[in-house]
Amino acid sequence: MANGENARAPLGLPAGSVRGVLSLLIVVQFWLLLMLPEADKVAIPINLYLLMTLVALFFVSHGKSIASATDPTPSPLHLPGGSLRFVILGGTAAVVGYLYMNHPDRLYERLRFDPAQLSAWPGVVGAYVGGFLIGYLMRVMPFRHFWACQAFQAWLAMIAMGILLVEIIIQAFINPTLKQRFDLPVWEAIVTGITAYYFGARS
Repeated sequence: MANGENARAPLGLPAGSVRGVLSLLIVVQFWLLLMLPEADKVAIPINLYLLMTLVALFFVSHGKSIASATDPTPSPLHLPGGSLRFVILGGTAAVVGYLYMNHPDRLYERLRFDPAQLSAWPGVVGAYVGGFLIGYLMRVMPFRHFWACQAFQAWLAMIAMGILLVEIIIQAFINPTLKQRFDLPVWEAIVTGITAYYFGARS
C-alpha cells in the first residue's frame, strides 16, 4: 500500500476511493451552481469554498495515502491511475472555460463571494477545522486498527457520500426553484464537519 497506510481502507475499496468520490461530488456541485441559468442562480454556499480545499488535498495525496504510479496497490475505484484527477481537473476546466468564453460576466458574478453569508462563516470554519483535527487525531491513535474504528470509518464514508449527494440536490435542484431560498447554516456546518473529518482521518 502507499506509504504509511496500514489500516484497511473503508468499504474494502483501494485507498483514496472514498475521498475520490467525495471530491467528485464536491466539484459536481460547484459545476452545477456555475452552470445554472441566470434566472435560477443561487449563491455558491459558503461551505463549498472550504470543501474545495479538500479536493486540493485529494490531489496532493498521491504517493502518500494513495498508491503512486509505481505502487502495485490499485488506484482509487480500481480505475487507471490519475483517472479521477483527470475528470475533476478536466471537468472544472471545461465548465470554467465554457463560461469564460460565452458568459464571462456570469462567471465572475458566480465566483464572487456573497457577503450576506458572512454570518455563517464562523460556524462553518469551526466545523471544518474541528472536523479535520478530530479526524487527524483518530488517524494517529493506536486504536485506529481496531474493528470498531474500522467499522466507524466505513459508516462515516457512506454518511459523507450521502450528505454531499443531498447537498447537491438541495443547492442545485431545489433551491433554484424556490422564491424563498433555503438558508441552511447548520446543515452546511454539518456537511462540512463530517466531510472534513473523513479527509482528516484518511489523508
